[in-house]
Amino acid sequence: PRDEWVFADMDLLNRVVAPGVRMSLKLHQDHFTSPDEYEDPAVLYDAITSNEEKMLISHEGDPVWRSAILANMPSLLALRHIMDDGSDEYKIIMLNKRFLSFRVIKVNRECVRGLWAGQQQELVFLRNRNPERGSIQNAKQALRNMINSSCDQPIG
Repeated sequence: PRDEWVFADMDLLNRVVAPGVRMSLKLHQDHFTSPDEYEDPAVLYDAITSNEEKMLISHEGDPVWRSAILANMPSLLALRHIMDDGSDEYKIIMLNKRFLSFRVIKVNRECVRGLWAGQQQELVFLRNRNPERGSIQNAKQALRNMINSSCDQPIG
């Protein structure tokens, strides 16, 4: 009853209260990594202004979240509510933009068919269902694990 005044002005709720609660969630999370960091008010102020510039703290379903992803925002933070079989859980989701280096390769079509045929021979004809069978052992040069897991079911 005493807090009902907040809902009287929705503009105040959306522009002041909600961002304040979101920022306090981020600062609370930071407190667990370094508890004594924000004892100085100047450091706390710098952290708040830095988080406002470089991070979006919002719900994942909010349209602002999508536009922040499309605008290449460096960091995103959300609180996810998960309800499973009567248990309420909240998880903090943090996404950080970073660059990854990887290589794209092309695999010979007949090589893939040959590995799939080896899987079929062991599973169907030899009835070997051992998860450590030779046809799926790791062979980094042939990418055997990835190729065999891409085979259609019931083989892959």
